[in-house]
Amino acid sequence: MRGDHSEPEQALLLQVPYSIRSERMLMEQLDYNLLFRWFVGLSMDDRIWDPTVFTKNRDRLLRGQIAVLFFAQVLAEARA
Repeated sequence: MRGDHSEPEQALLLQVPYSIRSERMLMEQLDYNLLFRWFVGLSMDDRIWDPTVFTKNRDRLLRGQIAVLFFAQVLAEARA
């Protein structure tokens, strides 16, 4: 796990830039996409989460500054 937030919250950050429409589709991507698994800190053998985990974490992500800080850093990298 990277930083002080949970892995499911990191997975939610993949939804917008990769146009993943639902948590169930996100879980499908995490099941076979090695880049996504690496991003959230899962090994190839780790089990993915139940999609209901995201109901709780979506609100937590939006209330916090994680998404704002993440995309600000992406923007700063693009401008550099």
